[in-house]
Amino acid sequence: MAEGGPNQESVPKDGTQSDLHLLECPICLEQLHQPRCLPCHHSLCQECLSSYIISEVSLKRDTATTFTCPVCRTLTYPVDKTKNKEKWAEQFPVNKVSTKLIRMSSDSTDGHYCMPCKKTKDKMVLAQFWCKTTQCLFCESCKLNYHDIIHTNCDAIDIGTSTDFLPRTETNSKRCDKHKKNITYYCADHNSFDCSKCVTTSNRNCKDVGITEDLCETLDKDSNLEERKMKEAADSLESLVKGFHKYLQSIADDKESALQSIDDIEERFIQRMREMKKEITDDLIVKYKEETENLKTICQKCKRLKIAMQNTMESIATARQENDHVGTIILYQRGQTELDAWKYLVKELRLTWSTVSLKHEAEFDGTNLNFGKIIVQKQQRQLLDVPCIPKSLSKCELQKVRKVKIKTESDRSDCIARGIVIAPDGIIVVGDYANQKLKLINTDGNIVDDLKVNGNPWDLCLVDNTTVAASIGNGVHVMTVTPSKLTLSNVINIGKPCYGITYRNGEFVVSTGKKVYRVAKDGKTKIHKGPNNIFSLSLNHLNGTLFFPYYTDTLGSTALGSLSTDNLHKDVLKVGVVRVAYGVDVDREGNVYVCGYGSHNVVQMSGDRKNVRELLTSADGINKPEAISVCGDKVVVTNLSDTLCDYIHLYQLI
Repeated sequence: MAEGGPNQESVPKDGTQSDLHLLECPICLEQLHQPRCLPCHHSLCQECLSSYIISEVSLKRDTATTFTCPVCRTLTYPVDKTKNKEKWAEQFPVNKVSTKLIRMSSDSTDGHYCMPCKKTKDKMVLAQFWCKTTQCLFCESCKLNYHDIIHTNCDAIDIGTSTDFLPRTETNSKRCDKHKKNITYYCADHNSFDCSKCVTTSNRNCKDVGITEDLCETLDKDSNLEERKMKEAADSLESLVKGFHKYLQSIADDKESALQSIDDIEERFIQRMREMKKEITDDLIVKYKEETENLKTICQKCKRLKIAMQNTMESIATARQENDHVGTIILYQRGQTELDAWKYLVKELRLTWSTVSLKHEAEFDGTNLNFGKIIVQKQQRQLLDVPCIPKSLSKCELQKVRKVKIKTESDRSDCIARGIVIAPDGIIVVGDYANQKLKLINTDGNIVDDLKVNGNPWDLCLVDNTTVAASIGNGVHVMTVTPSKLTLSNVINIGKPCYGITYRNGEFVVSTGKKVYRVAKDGKTKIHKGPNNIFSLSLNHLNGTLFFPYYTDTLGSTALGSLSTDNLHKDVLKVGVVRVAYGVDVDREGNVYVCGYGSHNVVQMSGDRKNVRELLTSADGINKPEAISVCGDKVVVTNLSDTLCDYIHLYQLI
């Protein structure tokens, strides 16, 4: 752990005062102590790095062999992963440059001295003026008696009042550890800095070897574009940070509003409702803390990366000013790493960022004495003001990733996959109607578990990241999902054959032929009856709208219908481009995907319902598609044709 910040008034003897911010640990924000350099060129205190590694690895499996840089999130491998996690930090090389700068900044108390006095009188007289033309420092006497007499056409700068004073130093020479000669070459084949002897011995056969000064000149020509990108990236991160603070305040306001609503009921039923009040208040605080911690974590990532980018930009400017060729190259490499980290972070937020509101829903009717419940509502948001954001899913095309065989040696019949879901971590659960099984497929496309069930699976839905529900027989089967195991956790009897299923506001919604029911704790309630059978359901998480396809081939009839949260029905799509609609799903932007079982295609309808297009057709190998699931930019589809029924197809929206 760092032991105090650097002395702000001390100046290293080689004039590198502006490099002192490089000596700050990004974790403890103090001067580096025993600095260790990661492969991404970020340096941290050994103790801070060790504590960070232990903390991050403890959140993963015991067999974890990697960690991410706390600044740019680059995946990092230890030198020797077999050693204890406590020893990983000390395996990384010591940052000798930072160590030298720390020592020099701590030991030096020198100021800027008059050059003529030092050379002619051998006296150390503090300088007061700087001449850019001659690149020399003068005391007041030498300025009047020497500089102003000879150099009449240049102005000297008062270094005591000017903020632009920065003497240009000679090139920083770094020496080869092996031959003790100045480093003047860079080998791109080995990504190494070498002296003249290294080039003639070790790098004799390398094709891409150049002088560091020439490489710096090339980098300087392209630097404006990179710096502008880094500035835009840093500005976008600043915008994100402000947005996070705004939404944090909004959630805090929601919390206060919910607490006030709870307190209003407490005033009327204080004696009988004290225990219930405590229970629901605790629930509110837990949900509030959970959501705010998530936002704070994302905000902290943005802050760290923003600070790192700003420091890198300042360091590049300083290195160019000081003709530090090696430092310039290293800083450009570090800047590229940070840009890649920024692009990944923005892409991640683009896929997952949603605003959250906390609402208190009161259920008091004059006889039922309770405090109601706390509702967490999430709405997907687009980062429209951030550059380099991937295009909308409504404008993407499908690219095939792989075809996965779902038939196992124990299956007695060809597979019929009428329900499928893909989770955010890429794990797929598919229902095999013919063999009465639910099958778990990992991210490599391998079946890692199958669960025999009592009935034929139809539709599937995702309850949360670790829970999947399926309509089987006369009920709903709820399964717990791990990366390698499916476990039946609950069965809810509906009393009617169940086909389509989805999950909304803590309750299941199922179809039983032409009818759609809401399944609550106190039983089922019919909310819709359609003209034709409904074999699948899906939910738009942005507004709570239900979508269901109708199994019909009659031209002009309804192929897809919707039901709002207040049970208002709308005809969304007519039979035409889609015939005998079967599977349906909705992506994070509200775009609806429909499987045309009779038209042998998969159709996407935009969230505003203005644009309908075919994403997949029979020309793409689609034949009688039955089920579809969309998660992020991943799409998985099943087919019922004789040649394709034993396979599912994984695509990516690009």
